[in-house]
Amino acid sequence: MPRRIARTLARLTVLALVLAPAVRAQVTGDLLLLMRYGDRVYVSPADHTRLYSRVDVGWARDGFAAGGRFESDRSSDNDPNGSRLTQYDRVTQRWAEWHDAHVRLRVGQIHTILGHGLLHRSYELPGVVYDEPGSGTRYAASRDVDGALLELRAGPFAWRSFSGRFNDATYSPASEALGAPRYGSLLTGGQAELRLPWNGRVGAAALRAAPGGGPRRTFASGFAGVDALSAWPRSGVSLPLAVEYAREGGHLSDWATFSRDANVTHGLYASAGLLWGAWSLTGEVKDLDGMRLGFNDPPPLVREHSWSLLNRNTHLLDAESERGHQLELNAPVHAWVSLTASLARADGAPPNQASFRYEERFAELRVAPPASDAWEVRGYADDGYDTHDFVGDRHAAGLSLAARGPRGWAGEFDLERQRVVRLGALTTESFEDLAFTLGVSRSGWGLAGLTLTRTTDLLDRPSDLFGNPTAPSATFVGVTLAADVAARHHAELFVGRRRGGRACVSGTCYNVPALDGAELRWTSRFP
Repeated sequence: MPRRIARTLARLTVLALVLAPAVRAQVTGDLLLLMRYGDRVYVSPADHTRLYSRVDVGWARDGFAAGGRFESDRSSDNDPNGSRLTQYDRVTQRWAEWHDAHVRLRVGQIHTILGHGLLHRSYELPGVVYDEPGSGTRYAASRDVDGALLELRAGPFAWRSFSGRFNDATYSPASEALGAPRYGSLLTGGQAELRLPWNGRVGAAALRAAPGGGPRRTFASGFAGVDALSAWPRSGVSLPLAVEYAREGGHLSDWATFSRDANVTHGLYASAGLLWGAWSLTGEVKDLDGMRLGFNDPPPLVREHSWSLLNRNTHLLDAESERGHQLELNAPVHAWVSLTASLARADGAPPNQASFRYEERFAELRVAPPASDAWEVRGYADDGYDTHDFVGDRHAAGLSLAARGPRGWAGEFDLERQRVVRLGALTTESFEDLAFTLGVSRSGWGLAGLTLTRTTDLLDRPSDLFGNPTAPSATFVGVTLAADVAARHHAELFVGRRRGGRACVSGTCYNVPALDGAELRWTSRFP
């Protein structure tokens, strides 16, 4: 069946490319190539090579659209049997869609959300490629449903429903050769929403999950939102409010009973914001018990940092048992100075309340001349802990200087430092991270950057066969060169050592493997 689908998709793509000028259709395409030479730090062979490629093709005309994705991964693995198990060439997505002003119908791979994500959220991280632990096989960062999606809209009323098998992006397409299918649970869900005055909305959603070989489970949620001050627009102040409550239960009476019992699978998310010009104060709360469903994605209530050291230490939401809140303030304290401050905290929910606690206090100052982007200075201070990730204490600080000159020249300098206390079963250990970045760019040419990271973390230091460290610290130095090649092509080359670890984007975190070698990323877009 997959080969038949691949042949059909290839024929449709060729036909669309041939007929596009005649029927005035729009054909689009995206190409991504990742070529890597080298391997993980302290790992042999040093001359290991891997090539990952991805091609997306789409066709659209008069409300109709169709497309697909082809992925390939190749490795110079010296073990031919292992090489075949970790390499693949296949069509990983194919879809068709029709829409007009009131209806949208899509079959194949779909991405959608119910409410705020307490019950379900499928998504893709553009440009992100996952590395499967162990094999190192690469594949697109896409959590999707292979099925059908129907959306209806009539005036203030909107309806969304879908059904299909869910892919949580845990397994590479190569794993299917080992009998590990990428698509598992059968999901069927729907959502009805009504738009109200004052930028309000109210709705309800339901989801039924049927894991392979497991019991069928049913969930429902209700959500609402409103701008409480939109009736007075001249005041310039807005107060957006939102809430969603979800729980497991097969009857309306089950869902209608609000419960915080740890024995009842339930989730609560609420947010409020006070906005006035450049001033803003926002707050969010969460209460999750048993909500680690695998096919949902509740709001994490954790600030996503652009600073490199803080980004790799982002707290991972434990939807199985977590309650917490987040507050954030943005304030223009002076014509030249703005302040961003946030406080986030999370605790394990009963009966595991004492199992972990996460807390972060962050403040950043930005200094720049008003109505000008000639230069800016940013500095931050951050401290907290995350016993869920075995971090008993963390203090970090950073400084960034950026300047823009004539003829499109620009430069940036970043310096960060943090000290961390890691909790162990019997002992605790302390380590220090120092990160330095220097970048220079020119509009129309490209950029060149130098990164240097020094750490005393035992997990990153070289060690002998018995795991004993052989050096007091580890240093990672890398050079990045990037440039636009013509209007639709972009190349980015990294050479050196890259520290592995966590990276987070759009509220989702994934693992970036360490690298000692070179990696070239090439992207093209057509037309």
